[in-house]
Amino acid sequence: MKPKRGDGLAVLSRLKRYEMENVAQEMAEVNRALSQIETERQDLMTQLNDRGDPDAVEATRVVSAFIRNVSETIHGKEAEAERLRADSAGIHDRLNGLFAEAKRIDLIRRRRAEARQQALNAAETAAQAEGFLSIWLEDRR
Repeated sequence: MKPKRGDGLAVLSRLKRYEMENVAQEMAEVNRALSQIETERQDLMTQLNDRGDPDAVEATRVVSAFIRNVSETIHGKEAEAERLRADSAGIHDRLNGLFAEAKRIDLIRRRRAEARQQALNAAETAAQAEGFLSIWLEDRR
């Protein structure tokens, strides 16, 4: 087996690892965004619950507008979170596929390296056997 072929597999393996790192970084960014959305949503819910005295007649219109605004914002955040979860599932699938490809490449590279080593060992054993045979033949004469 040619050594260049093995080197190509090593390069391909490094490329797959690099691609996996990029996809994992994408997934971390999505998870970070989801966490931020959830924090903002919790803050909005807290503000909604802590808002002044809803029994005051003069505050009714302001509180109503505030509640409507916060509710719309929360629904928007939930829609964005749902989109990010869908993206996260797709990224997770891509990461699993890349991981499987990287493992396959590493397995092929390892098998080829073992085959090269076995061929080298067999050639070395044959050379030693031939050397011993020639010494034995010389000694017999």
